Amino acid sequence: MTFLQWTFLFGVVAVAGPVLAHLLAKPRFKRLPFTMLQFLKNSQTESHSRRRFRDLLILLLRCTIIVLIALLFAQPILYVKHKPKDTKHIYYLGLDNSTSMSYTDGQSSYFERMKDSAIGYIVSTEANAVFKICPLVSGIWTQELTKQQALAEVKALKINTGSADIDAFLSGVVNDNRNINPDNKVFVLLISDFTPNTLGQFLNFQEPALVDNFKYETIVSSRAINNASIVNVKTLEVNYNELEVNVTITNHGQTKQNRQLTAKVGNNKSASIDVELLPDQVKIFPVRLDTDFNTGMHSFVPVELNLSPGDGLKDDDNYYLSVRLPEKKEINIILTEASEDQMFLLDTAMQTLSGRDSAGIIRIRRIGIYNLDSSNIDWADVCIFSGIEKHLAYMANTLAGFVKAGGKAVFFMTGETDPGAINQLWRLGVLPALPKKFTQAQTYPEISPFDKQFLEIDSSSTMAIAAKAMSNYRIDRIPVTGFWECEPHVESKCLWRYQNEHGFIYCKQIDNGMTFLVNTSADGSLGSLAKSSASVALCRYLLGEYNRVRDFSFTCDQRIVLPVADFIIKPARQKQLWVQNCNGARQQAFMSNSSILMPDAGGVGWVKTLTEPVIYAGVNLPVDETNMSKPIVEEVGNALERVFLVGNRNVIASADSLETREQKPIWKTLVWIIIVFLLTESVLANRLKR
Repeated sequence: MTFLQWTFLFGVVAVAGPVLAHLLAKPRFKRLPFTMLQFLKNSQTESHSRRRFRDLLILLLRCTIIVLIALLFAQPILYVKHKPKDTKHIYYLGLDNSTSMSYTDGQSSYFERMKDSAIGYIVSTEANAVFKICPLVSGIWTQELTKQQALAEVKALKINTGSADIDAFLSGVVNDNRNINPDNKVFVLLISDFTPNTLGQFLNFQEPALVDNFKYETIVSSRAINNASIVNVKTLEVNYNELEVNVTITNHGQTKQNRQLTAKVGNNKSASIDVELLPDQVKIFPVRLDTDFNTGMHSFVPVELNLSPGDGLKDDDNYYLSVRLPEKKEINIILTEASEDQMFLLDTAMQTLSGRDSAGIIRIRRIGIYNLDSSNIDWADVCIFSGIEKHLAYMANTLAGFVKAGGKAVFFMTGETDPGAINQLWRLGVLPALPKKFTQAQTYPEISPFDKQFLEIDSSSTMAIAAKAMSNYRIDRIPVTGFWECEPHVESKCLWRYQNEHGFIYCKQIDNGMTFLVNTSADGSLGSLAKSSASVALCRYLLGEYNRVRDFSFTCDQRIVLPVADFIIKPARQKQLWVQNCNGARQQAFMSNSSILMPDAGGVGWVKTLTEPVIYAGVNLPVDETNMSKPIVEEVGNALERVFLVGNRNVIASADSLETREQKPIWKTLVWIIIVFLLTESVLANRLKR
């Protein structure tokens, strides 16, 4: 017992008051004339004896009441130990149902052996045992099972696509172990093939679990491992209606692989390719596929790669990815210049870029700025201007319509511009930034973009690759001798900056088109950028995603995120759309300003939209899940002994016994005792007066 306000216990000294009053008080007798003295003496002796006993009893009651009142104000709390419950034997079972457990060596699969072992373990336990079972892929516990229920749960267990989630299993054991009765007995059984991916997860778990007994079983084949898998597929380009991809195949086993590789694009199937791999060998195989490339818009086609049967794990013999085939068209680029050869350097860079583009043809036309008319703009897909000249004021409305219809306008800057043309283009929203003050000073671009959003969404995009190329050419060492201080439009972005914090490249989206302002010259008048080897990468950066093959593939444990900019979805402001996952279920995907967030993949295969145009995303097994390398026994034992400590759980539980006891306030009991004592004291005092 303890007291919350122990200072009130000093009030106990108040019992001195009733004691002093009792000692100082003397009974007073009256003289009465009486003839029978003998009877009077006997009566007086008897009355004095009863009075003395009553006085002592009243004194005791009054002192007790004072003590109880002091205790009441001190707020006593009584610690009551929980009533011990019946001791239970609790069994935690972690059963690996990941894809690798479907491996078979010709006799039976790892998964079937695991189930047989778990059933035998359950049968050997006590009749009243309690079971908690966790399939390692989902990490979802099934709690409080009887022996019969546990047997039924194990028999119904199935293989799930994906990797084992060891953290969910260990966290469940640790957290649940904190709340159970310390008198209970805790047993843990873990059965897995302990592939490198699974075993590595034990090294990241920090808090060990204290159990009464721990047992693990490694399911491996006594024979040499026989397994090869497709681990990656990368699209390269389209040439003459052929899609070229590189297929990476790994021999994870200990036997030589002699297999056949085929690929399908829609209804087109490639010829078989012989695959020969030595143990632990990784090799890339180029594959060419016929494609229907005569599409009016960007099309998305599902591509499936297959290895012929012949190893112990068939689930990793297939690989799925979606390939975006761009529209095969000519890209018409107009280079407008105010003076002769002002666009010579940029024209050379564009010609170099045209020779590298295999998915389409880049056609370039150089004209003088004062020869620019609506017919030229109607022909063009991209209009690049060496500066903002007076003639652009008359073409401003035409340029605004060109950009809104999906065109791209790029404005380079010179030391002199026409204010009327600038104001007209700014008023119509064509310029992404307003040039205000020209500064004749040397500076350098930053080494990497200021706005990295597109790099975070897709590091393989053309703009991302071009940005990396510009960084590799050390654009931060290329001097610029003059620049404009600009005011960006509220709807524009500064994609790249100078090292002095001023903008280098601005961009603005206008309906289906885009405009750029490059804050330097297209010739060498304001620096040596156009003369450098980075000029080709700059042109690719400004042109963006024309005529490029892209692929989309994810693993089943990844969040599927696709960049919106690559797709044509109507209506444009739609926030949700229906999709079909790998197992055929309909779900809703959500759209943000920059991406489509796909729901759970539901396995391996294809996730696709159910609206036109159909968008595919390939979903595959995690790369490390099909590495069937046999684990080293010592490594498994060391990893598991680190996270499971076998010992007497009651020893640790006793150290926390005070915290586990229940606090029970007893002020109500004291109040009732005080009330009873007050009533008793009143009755005795009243009797004494008589």
